[in-house]
Amino acid sequence: MPANPPPRFFRILLIEDDIERVQSVRTWLPPWARVVWAQSAGGALGLIRRDAGHVYGGVMLDHDLGQRAMTADDAALSGSDVALALIAHFSPDIPILVQSTNQVQVPRVVRQLEEQGFWVTRRPWYEMTEAAFLAWIEEARALWEEL
Repeated sequence: MPANPPPRFFRILLIEDDIERVQSVRTWLPPWARVVWAQSAGGALGLIRRDAGHVYGGVMLDHDLGQRAMTADDAALSGSDVALALIAHFSPDIPILVQSTNQVQVPRVVRQLEEQGFWVTRRPWYEMTEAAFLAWIEEARALWEEL
């Protein structure tokens, strides 16, 4: 009798330095999804370079990522740097949810990603609800299953 294949989980790369937001996302995750957490921009850059391609079904991106930075160089990085790395290493088939509350930098980041063909949803964290998150993840999963 052939062995059952291992489950194929939908993985989200969560780039967020606020632990309360991370805990909310983990609480809201459906059972078929897993989160990989990058707690700083530097950590995100490492994961993006390592996991280039279609490893993730979606990305959640904050912009201001200094709370949990490990070095001065890491503290100097932001979601703008992460967006450039996403453009360079990820397929534009991977949906991105920008949940940053930064009203100044985020429109530019969203525009850069969209100009490269990424499907970007902008929802500042203060507007984030479990229902909004689940609607986004269901759409992202549907796109992922088509690949």
